This record gives sequence, structure tokens and C-alpha cells, in this order.
Amino acid sequence: QFGTPQDIYDHPATLFVADFIGSPAMNFLRFEGTAAAGAETVTLGGIPIPLPQLQEPASGQLVLGVRPEHVALSDSAPLRGRIEAVEYLGTTQIVTLSTPHGQVKARTPSTAPAKTGDLAGLALNARRLSLFDATTGRALRTAANAGVHHG
Repeated sequence: QFGTPQDIYDHPATLFVADFIGSPAMNFLRFEGTAAAGAETVTLGGIPIPLPQLQEPASGQLVLGVRPEHVALSDSAPLRGRIEAVEYLGTTQIVTLSTPHGQVKARTPSTAPAKTGDLAGLALNARRLSLFDATTGRALRTAANAGVHHG
């Protein structure tokens, strides 16, 4: 994949690239689903998750990618996870949660309440999500990454 580090970070062309860049790495939520071209949500365990408008249809084994800084803890979010660990980093903290779709790390302000063992809602920044085909590893085209060059 070619592009500026910012482009590659924001819109990785493949799961491999997404996993390789960033610390902590991008979170991958695995699910099976279908979405039409033009869709602005995918359904994760019965929960509609908004994302940049799809430019192509998606179906089968899919992976939703979200960077830790684009995950917020929110009581009102329907997507839930159990807090496994909290790593304090001064002004921020890395909160590790387990969900039915895989582990999620959230980079949140250290003032945000997070206690190991608690259930928390996960609010994902819709404009910042990537959707991948789990079989090929390729990022599906969305309104957000339409300009990305896939090498």
C-alpha cells in the first residue's frame, strides 16, 4: 500500500497493514454479515453500527476495524464489553474490553471511569471505521477510503 503515513493509518488497504501500524494496533471485530452498496450501517450481533457509506456490497466473514482512539466508553452505547484491564498512561488510559466479536482496546481520557470487571458500552466513531473482507483481508471501499491506492 502506498500513501502518506496518515493515509495508511486512517485508511489501511488491508488487514495486514491495519494490524501493522499503530500502537495499540487497530481493533478487529469479527462477524458474519451482509451489507448492500450504499449502506451506512452494518449489523454486529444484532446491533446496527454506523460506518462510512459502503461503495460496494459486503457479505460473509467481515471484520470491522476501529482504532483505539476512536472508541469511547458510553453507558448509552448498545455494543457492550467487559473491562479486562486498564493501563494508566498519564492523561490517557488504554482500556481493554472483551466483546463477543473480539477484544477491543479503547484509548480514553484517564478521567473516564473504567474499572476491571465492569460492563461498558462502546461508542465507535462512525467516520473512522474500516470494514474488511476477512477472507481476502482487503478493505472494502467506503466514502472514507475511496481515494486510497491499493498498491
